[in-house]
Amino acid sequence: MADRSAPNTRLIRLQREAGLSGEELARKVNAAGREMGVPLRYGRASVSQWRSGTRPRPPVPDLIAEVLSRSLGRSITVADAGFTEGPGTVPSQEDALDAVARLDRLSASIDRGPEYVFTLHGLAAPPWRPGAAPPASRRRPYPMMRVGRSELDAAEAMLDVFSAAEALHGASRVAPFLQEYLHRPMALWLRCPSSTDTRRRLLRTAARLAYLGGFAYFDLEEHGLAQRFYRVSLLFAAEADDAWGYAVTLRAMSVQAFSLGHHGPALDLSAAAVDTAPRATDHVSKAFLRGQLAVTRARQGDRESAIGCLRSAERHMESATSRPGPPAYHWAALAHQRAVVRDLLGDRRGATQDFVNAVRWRPSSERRSTALLYARLAEHQLSGGELEPAAVNWHRFLDIYPSIRSGRARTALAVLRARVRPHSAHASGRYLLARATELWRLPSKAP
Repeated sequence: MADRSAPNTRLIRLQREAGLSGEELARKVNAAGREMGVPLRYGRASVSQWRSGTRPRPPVPDLIAEVLSRSLGRSITVADAGFTEGPGTVPSQEDALDAVARLDRLSASIDRGPEYVFTLHGLAAPPWRPGAAPPASRRRPYPMMRVGRSELDAAEAMLDVFSAAEALHGASRVAPFLQEYLHRPMALWLRCPSSTDTRRRLLRTAARLAYLGGFAYFDLEEHGLAQRFYRVSLLFAAEADDAWGYAVTLRAMSVQAFSLGHHGPALDLSAAAVDTAPRATDHVSKAFLRGQLAVTRARQGDRESAIGCLRSAERHMESATSRPGPPAYHWAALAHQRAVVRDLLGDRRGATQDFVNAVRWRPSSERRSTALLYARLAEHQLSGGELEPAAVNWHRFLDIYPSIRSGRARTALAVLRARVRPHSAHASGRYLLARATELWRLPSKAP
């Protein structure tokens, strides 16, 4: 921490306006840190130091500004909070960059470690405006090569490879290579001359790769980075006139917001995804979007609309004659969403059956999702007082756990240990806890 000679009057004023005690501000900063994958343990004494003029190390000033923004309902910059500007939450700096420049910036920040704060400002996705290409002068084309069919085929093949590997092994074993692929060949090709059709297809593939990068960092629970990759995906989709790609990314942003407890923005994003999708979208893809809208509406207590969205998704799945490419969607995924909706609406028995079906129907190629579903089913069963069935499904989760590297799986393991610890007097609980503790000592990320 760097010391200052005068009290931070701006922070003092904003903290007072927000009605936050020192303990509350510290707790919210710690929570915002977890959203970007940075464990923090600040307390009231730390806030007193900030108020007295001590500047914490990055990214904490950005986290403080974000907490104040959420509490006050308006954008608060790092400078507004009495600190010098940091790299993570200055929208004007990021918004001035095109998608390729943002990829360059993201790559540099990943090399330096966690930097980007997840912001509510970043959830305010711009409305769909097709063909929003940057001026030609900002593309900075490299005349030494022309991108053609071979580069396009390679990019589309790599999208399939990364998608399959991420679903099977988890994000940690894929994210660094995906980020490098976006930063090196893809960024170069997007700056090179090409035909109009080739460029459009390359942009669509770049949008899906950036989407996958966002999902990978979401799985790693580095939500600030995930949010930036999602917003890059939106830019690529808009420039490619790809309304479907834009809708898919809005849905992913809704899933992320929902998982972090930002339920209002999650609903807005899921509704925008449905509205943005082209009318000619295939049935499976329509179900993919409406299932998430059902979840967000159920969380808001809108029972009728949530059930209506589920029924619409089911009708689309029944009418489907083909399956789209990444992201994959199937009856198992819809069963999972139906389980969440029923759980939120108080139908415990129906939710249990849907969780069971979601696990049974999940393809074997989606190992990480299967593990997470076993953990979610076990948590649901234990909440209903069913220790033995919960232990069975948690053991199934633990069977898969060593073969994947996933931040969400690591969190599920932590939840397992916390939930089972009070039941350690029971033999099944004691054995489960011992096995989970042994696996907890394994590295959480792949080298």
